[in-house]
Amino acid sequence: MPASPDTPWLPRAFALVAAITLARVLWLSLNTPDLYADEAQYWAWAQDLRLGYVTKPPLIAWLIAGTTALCGPGEGCIRLSSPLLHAGTALLLGATAARLFGTRAALWTAGVYATLPAVSVSSAIVSTDAALLAAWAAALLALVRLREGGGLAWWAVLGVAIGTGFLAKYAMVGFLGGLALTLILDREARTTLLRGPGPLIAVALMLAVLGPNLVWNLWNGFATVRHVGENANLRGGPSFNTGQGLEFLGAQFGVFGPVTFAMLLWVLSRRATWTNPATRMLALFAAPMGAIMIAQSFASRANANWAAPVYVTGTLLVVGWAIAEGRMVLLRAAVALHVGAALIVFAGPAIAEAAGVSLPRKADPWMRQRGWAALGAAVSRVAAEHPGHRVLFEQRRDMATLLYYIRPHPLDALMWEADGIARNEFELTAALTPNVTGPFLFVTRRDTAPDVFGRFATVQQAGRIIVPTHRDAALRYTVWRLDGFRGYRD
Repeated sequence: MPASPDTPWLPRAFALVAAITLARVLWLSLNTPDLYADEAQYWAWAQDLRLGYVTKPPLIAWLIAGTTALCGPGEGCIRLSSPLLHAGTALLLGATAARLFGTRAALWTAGVYATLPAVSVSSAIVSTDAALLAAWAAALLALVRLREGGGLAWWAVLGVAIGTGFLAKYAMVGFLGGLALTLILDREARTTLLRGPGPLIAVALMLAVLGPNLVWNLWNGFATVRHVGENANLRGGPSFNTGQGLEFLGAQFGVFGPVTFAMLLWVLSRRATWTNPATRMLALFAAPMGAIMIAQSFASRANANWAAPVYVTGTLLVVGWAIAEGRMVLLRAAVALHVGAALIVFAGPAIAEAAGVSLPRKADPWMRQRGWAALGAAVSRVAAEHPGHRVLFEQRRDMATLLYYIRPHPLDALMWEADGIARNEFELTAALTPNVTGPFLFVTRRDTAPDVFGRFATVQQAGRIIVPTHRDAALRYTVWRLDGFRGYRD
């Protein structure tokens, strides 16, 4: 077991993580790219706080409502919770490392996690992952303390953390899976954990935290749960897309870092990892979920960030092994690569622009976040020429982003929803219905939309907008004035 956790690792770790976080917050305040569609959608949800949404649990909207109430509606404030949550996760993992591997590992764990490529990028956007990983780290620390004989307070922390994780993202079910495997395969864990009122307290608090969202799902036909299943894209059966699976696997070298991911694969392959109770427990929270994500990527598809929870325990495993085996050069190399990659991602585009170099779209790490403010300003000018017209969209991404960038915000905008199946929050709460006849300003990426135009009495082009974003790319939209909606079908 490690040296006493009272050894002062925390001040040094706090200073390191605080410096990194301060740099990220300053970047958000001084050099923020435009919101991309998911971020803008979460902002829109924050204007109408609920207990659940069609595609995600509600915590992300609550966080945005809190940060924007604190410092305003700008992009930096919308994203502010992300670097703060990742800072908390780094320190929670440091505390866990101190218990499992010693105080030297605590400082390195906090530093390695804080500089991971995925954490650097995630700290610059607002997403559900930041809150999920913070809750995962808190639950893991509570579990480690409980295995050491911690009291009922740690059971309360475990229950609240798991419930909060589910409010962030339903991927928190992976933590329950790791916990179940630990109890099944680890007799000592069963003996220590499955006694007394603690487990019941944890379950009760988890349900108390998650309960309102469960009620919302029940009231709305389990909309979010259905969406999670649909997002896995297995309805049509497995496709066994080898290229897509290899792409996902390769992306993990970028998400976790090339050195750290290679180290993690090595650690998970070692017999010693699975015979030591502490590292076996960590491995059970990493390997099964990682294997499931890889299988999903080959069978259908998986986004690179879906494996993010693996790297909470993955960081602990990598640092613990490197320190125990005296492989500090690997940790130093990993952190150096992470910092170098962050400098390229965050400073590279600005340096290129200052040097007069126009990046192609695929070379721009922020390619999804270019041009939306300019597009919103252009649509705003068209809207100003047509007072009394409600804005109508046909794509979720366009509606989300332009709700934010059109000024004043057209929060009464509507979504074209012809098939009656709500696949996102806008189609559930803002679908165009036959009792609303117009007039509308229809914003579309298409040059013409005969399937839409045929349902209106009056159709007139109001504007054509082209916003260059890169030397080889632009946003191209057409705005149409529509009136006399006759319903989706005769």
